[in-house]
Amino acid sequence: MQDKNIDSPSLREILAFFYKYRRRLILSFIVPFVIAVAISFVPSAQYVASSVLIVRLGSEYVYQPEVGSSKTSSEMPIPFQQDQIFKSEAAILASKDLHQQVIETIGIDVLFPKGRLSALTAPLKSFLISMGLWQPLEGDALDKQRLVSAIARFEKNLDIVLEKESAVIKVSFKQETPEMAAQALDRLLKMYLEKRKQLYLEPRFKFAQDQADSAQKKALSAAKALDDFKRSHQLHSLDTQRASLLAAKAEVEKQRISLDNPALDKKLAYYNQQLDDLDKQEHRFTTLSHEIQIANDEYAMAVHGVSEAKAYDDLSRERIGSVRIIQNATVSPYPLHIQPLIILAGTFISVVIAFLVAAFSEFGRSGFITPEEVERTLGLPVLAVLSEHGDHK
Repeated sequence: MQDKNIDSPSLREILAFFYKYRRRLILSFIVPFVIAVAISFVPSAQYVASSVLIVRLGSEYVYQPEVGSSKTSSEMPIPFQQDQIFKSEAAILASKDLHQQVIETIGIDVLFPKGRLSALTAPLKSFLISMGLWQPLEGDALDKQRLVSAIARFEKNLDIVLEKESAVIKVSFKQETPEMAAQALDRLLKMYLEKRKQLYLEPRFKFAQDQADSAQKKALSAAKALDDFKRSHQLHSLDTQRASLLAAKAEVEKQRISLDNPALDKKLAYYNQQLDDLDKQEHRFTTLSHEIQIANDEYAMAVHGVSEAKAYDDLSRERIGSVRIIQNATVSPYPLHIQPLIILAGTFISVVIAFLVAAFSEFGRSGFITPEEVERTLGLPVLAVLSEHGDHK
């Protein structure tokens, strides 16, 4: 025979329990339910703007090694994996600095105007401020806090879904007005495409222009060095100066043949010294002229490199568009209402709270509610039941 102490409660016992604690159970259900219904009227309906991107395998996803052990290895591209490509594109779309640029471009007050919740909490904030219980932020601190809150709200309203098998990325953004939802999503996608160009593009023009500027400075410096050298040594024409010194030297030698005079020896020594100095100056002049030629050649090559680098950058910008927008931001004509979800969640929470109250009431009581419970618990038959009015059964 089955033990009566472990029999399940009857339906009469359960109904009697709920009837006994009906007030607290109803109250524990109604209070959270009413609060949930009141909260459901605070958020406004939101419109969803969605767009679709397609990711193609482009040149920016292929790494060309700069140094290779052989010709074959240096010409072999190393492509990125498909998962890496999708994760990198999603990371760019989800970057905080990109969201901040969108918010600052549109404006915080325009993108996220103050809603009904702010109007409802305004009296409470005023009361707390008047009582000295709350000190609001001001100036830069307030602007920074508003920007951080706007970025968090932007990321909450943004949804990025990767369709890896179809090479498609779906992006959607929720906002209270359809125009603002579409504008925010369009601005996000434009800035995203521009940012990925800056990330993947390896510009050569700036580097080539820096080299050209350096080569130009070197050529100008070499030309200045030659001018300074000619000015300091009073050089005009080396051939003319040499011919003049040789003619004067020949005249002295002719006089020295017929006349033995120490003064002529000094003149001859002077002209020989001048010719030696002129040879040294000519050597230095030749060296400086050669340096000018080299510097000018390097500058000409650098200028040519600038033209090539500019053409390469222009071509790269045209080829780097591997991500294309196949569907511009479109807004659903039906807004997304979250009021039913809030009410449904409130109903569930209310039921849970009511059951918890019932459980605590059950564990906390010390008496019996029905005769069946006495018989089931004590294992003794109940012979009579007295009501509150003194009647018996």
